[in-house]
Amino acid sequence: MSRLNRKIGGFLVFVLILNSAFSQKTSLIIDADTGNEMDDLYAITRALVDPKVEVIGVVSAHFNNPMLVTDSMWHTFKTKGINTVKISQQLNAQLLKSLGKEEIPHPQGAEKMIGYTWGYYQGAQVPTSEGIDFIISEAKKRSPENKLNICILGPATNVAAAIETAPEIIPNIKVYMLGTRYNAVTAVWNKNSFNARNDLNALDVLFNTKNLDLTMLPISFVDNFKFDRDETLQKLKAKKNTNAQILAQLWTDVAENRGKWIMWDLALIEAVVNPNMARLEKRTTPPENTQRTIGVYTKIDEKAMEDKFWELYTAYTDFR
Repeated sequence: MSRLNRKIGGFLVFVLILNSAFSQKTSLIIDADTGNEMDDLYAITRALVDPKVEVIGVVSAHFNNPMLVTDSMWHTFKTKGINTVKISQQLNAQLLKSLGKEEIPHPQGAEKMIGYTWGYYQGAQVPTSEGIDFIISEAKKRSPENKLNICILGPATNVAAAIETAPEIIPNIKVYMLGTRYNAVTAVWNKNSFNARNDLNALDVLFNTKNLDLTMLPISFVDNFKFDRDETLQKLKAKKNTNAQILAQLWTDVAENRGKWIMWDLALIEAVVNPNMARLEKRTTPPENTQRTIGVYTKIDEKAMEDKFWELYTAYTDFR
C-alpha cells in the first residue's frame, strides 16, 4: 500500500471515529507525574489523539520518592538538586507540542506532598501551584450534575490540595486514580504502591472526603497489561513523527533492558473513556479511612485496550 493510500485510509478511519464522537465526548483533566516513567506519556497521548476526548488540561505532578535521596540517578536524571515536577512539566509541554496541541493548558503542579512526612491534619501545610489553581477554577465552572473528570496518574497531591483549599468544589468533581493494591476476594487494601507512597497524606484526603466521587484503579488488576518492546518500537518507527520518536526514546531512557512494560496509566485513561473495557464495582474504603463506598475497577480487558491505543494512534498520526 502506498503512503498516499495509507494516509487516505487513516483519514477515513479518523473521520469515522470523529463522526461517532459528537454524542459521547468525554472531557477531563489529566494529572500526571510524566517524568517518572514512560506509561504516563502513552496515556496522555492516547487521550490527546482521541476525537471523542476533550483534554481540558494536563497538570504536572511530582514523583518525590525516597530513592531520589539514596541514588545518584533516576532513569536519565541526576538526582542531585532534582525538581521532579519541573521534569514532568517540561515533558508535558514537549508532548503537547509534538501532537500540535500546545493550546491545551498545562500548568505546573505542586513540588512537594501535602502536609508532612508524619501525616496531615487540619492546619498542616497545603502546597500551592498554578496547577492546583487551575483544577479549582475548572471545577468551579461545573456542577454536581455536570462533574469535572480528573484522572490522576501520579500522586494525589494536586487534587487533594485543591480539595483542602476550596472544599466547595467537592460536589463538582469526579476523581479517578491509579494506585494502591486491592484483593477483590478478601476486600483487603494495600497502599504499598508507587503513586500511593509518593503522597500517602493526599491519598488519605481522597479516601476521607465523604462526598467525593472517587474511583480507584488498583495496580493489582493491571499487571498483565504489557506492551512488547520490539512490537512497540516497530510500530512507532513506521510513524516517522516527533511524538513517535519521543515515545520510542522512552524505552531507552526508562527501560532499556526490559522486553515488556506494564501500561498502568494507559489502563486508567482507557477505563474512563471506554467503560466497557473495565469492570467497575462498588467497594468500601480502607478500614483506617472514613468508611464509605467508592468505585473500584476490578478487571480490565488488556487486549481491547492495546488495540484501541494503536487504532487511535495510527488514525491520528497517519492523518497528520
